[in-house]
Amino acid sequence: MNTQPERNIGRGGLTLSQIGRIFAEAYHGLEREQPCPSIGVEYYRFVGINHTVRLREGRLLVRLSDLFRRAPAPVMEALASILLAKLYRQEVPRAARAAYREFSNSPEMRRKDRASRRKRGRKLLAGPEGDRYDLTLLFDELNREYFKGRLPAVRLGWSLRKSRRILGHFDPSHRSITLSRWLDHPRVPEVVVRYVLFHEMLHAKLLARSFFDVRNPHSRQFREEEQTFRGHEEARNWIRDCS
Repeated sequence: MNTQPERNIGRGGLTLSQIGRIFAEAYHGLEREQPCPSIGVEYYRFVGINHTVRLREGRLLVRLSDLFRRAPAPVMEALASILLAKLYRQEVPRAARAAYREFSNSPEMRRKDRASRRKRGRKLLAGPEGDRYDLTLLFDELNREYFKGRLPAVRLGWSLRKSRRILGHFDPSHRSITLSRWLDHPRVPEVVVRYVLFHEMLHAKLLARSFFDVRNPHSRQFREEEQTFRGHEEARNWIRDCS
């Protein structure tokens, strides 16, 4: 969900004209035969970190997340390379992707991203009490059994749609766990629902740690802790065969 454009220059960062020149240089780096189109750049109040580039009537229109106002020149150069490579369907340079990820996944930017999503976004989900399973009761049981009751409360709910592909999701911005309504059915064993909920609760636990690697949410440590769930193999086998 988007809100509104922010046309101001970066506070303490690059001016929009400087960013425009960076995009022009990135365009020339693509070695295209056509001359570089005129470029318009603006900051936009996206929900979270998001950026877009569009070619409209021979003009490149660039919208950058306002969270990137203070992004240094090397990061903006990497972002320009990424956006233009995707626009013109060319391979994204590895160095650019690495530089962008390092900046956007930094603790400061992760904090800004979560704050933006909480303030500007909406989380749509149904209540925790389903036709078959009550997520609040299951959460409390799992919290006592596996987390010594120390996992802070999160917003719980069933998804508005029945998805067989995404069975669960933890949203750190809204501190919410959503389970697919497809699981709220007598055909689904309780151990499966408990396992999916435990999986998302484990994300909530590990994401709060300062050393958590956002680029690798299913790390070795995550997998090791996940296997402590009693019924781990039974639940995974059922999901593999039935979902």
